[in-house]
Amino acid sequence: MDDTTARRPSPLERLLGLHAGDATIALPAILCGFCLFSGYSVAKPLRDAVGASLGTTAVAKLQTGTFFAMIAASAVVGLLVSRLSWKTFVLVASTTWVVGAAIIAGFFAWAGPETSFVVDGAFFIAVSVFNLLSLSIFWATLSDIFDAERAKRAFPSIGLGLTFGNIAGSWFVTTYAKTIPYSAFIAVSCAMLIVAGLCTVWILRFAPARAHARHRTPGGSIAEMIEGMRTAFSSSYLLRLSGYLFLYSVTGTLVYMLQTSILNTTFANPDKAAMRGAIAQVTGRIDLYANILTAALQLFVAGRILRWVGIGVALTLTPFSTLAAIGLLTFSPTVAMLVPVQVARRGMHYALDRPAREVLYTVVSIVERYKSKSFIDTFVYRFGDVIGGWTQQILERIGPAPGALGASALCLAFAGLGVSLGRSLRFRERQALEANRIATCPICSYDLRGLAPEVACPECGADAETRAAEQLRHAPLAKGSAHSSDTIKNSVPN
Repeated sequence: MDDTTARRPSPLERLLGLHAGDATIALPAILCGFCLFSGYSVAKPLRDAVGASLGTTAVAKLQTGTFFAMIAASAVVGLLVSRLSWKTFVLVASTTWVVGAAIIAGFFAWAGPETSFVVDGAFFIAVSVFNLLSLSIFWATLSDIFDAERAKRAFPSIGLGLTFGNIAGSWFVTTYAKTIPYSAFIAVSCAMLIVAGLCTVWILRFAPARAHARHRTPGGSIAEMIEGMRTAFSSSYLLRLSGYLFLYSVTGTLVYMLQTSILNTTFANPDKAAMRGAIAQVTGRIDLYANILTAALQLFVAGRILRWVGIGVALTLTPFSTLAAIGLLTFSPTVAMLVPVQVARRGMHYALDRPAREVLYTVVSIVERYKSKSFIDTFVYRFGDVIGGWTQQILERIGPAPGALGASALCLAFAGLGVSLGRSLRFRERQALEANRIATCPICSYDLRGLAPEVACPECGADAETRAAEQLRHAPLAKGSAHSSDTIKNSVPN
């Protein structure tokens, strides 16, 4: 017995639900996640303020640029991880983020508020792409280092660190948006990324031998996106799931463009710095309240609501809250209406809709999930941003009443797909239950012969639906399949 298992857990380890020795890796991981996402949460309201000060047409162009930048970034990531060890790649990525933040801070400090559209656009796109890649790399790294049992103990605390990081960053912007310049905010974000990078260096000391090997290809490369597109389009279930996320992105972008228009009109000011400071304070406040609401719902009611109303109903909450948001903001375009509407909509999405959406992947085989998830969560999502941005331009030209009707049609189609997916989920669970009269529990290997199919496992307590879903999740991988992209966790706002 080694020292870590012989000694008793420290008070902090007991508080976090960890075993003795877990804190050596878990605490740096918590700090890394906190700093990474507090840095992002400092930059995000500034990005939104840049977009709002430029106007909806410019934002539509920048979202198109973000889409193509995301494709290019995925290609670069695929190239690097095929030539570098995972450990080296993570260090290169961390260094790139810090250097990039320092360069942007330097540009803002040098140019002041009169930055060019190119600098503003580069900042907008860089923050958006960083959100996607940092989340993917962070969870992929931790999933390599933590074994299954340790991950079950540590990941909830790490996720809490991300939540508090989001809250801390948005609080900082809300408090100081009007008193310190943009370059100072980016410097703070850069400092947070430096601390996150130092934590990453410590965490990588515990990386397994496979993290030092080359030719490891995580989800996100161009080849995997193409294969994911083929898989998603060949399954009606995954095609509807793609459509659901696409319509979420389109309708969410419609709300974001309404927000951009309201803020641009309300805070119009020849003094560019003052305008952006006022807008950043509002967007920071929205982020702060939405993060607090999300954390409260996740802690106290989200699980109960999902069990009470079911996945199908939960998947309609965001469509109808988006429909309400579009209606309210179209006919009352004020900041007083914007803040509560956005907080309520985003809080419900991240606490209820997003976990419900992840449940949809539990009834597809690991082959389908591995191949399609990266494509759906990146390409489809960002393409929806592009379509939503230009759709808003069209709706603005045809007038508020026809525009509201068009947006309503999209939200109703969005809700319809949610109901359809909920029904398909229940059907697939029943189908798996009937097709898999399992003689051995797939979770604990208990012999179930002689028991009725609907009886819970006497050993681990897993009910029939849980066992059926577990069977589907562990369907054999196709030959040549790689590490599952399920390690890309989804907990951060865009």
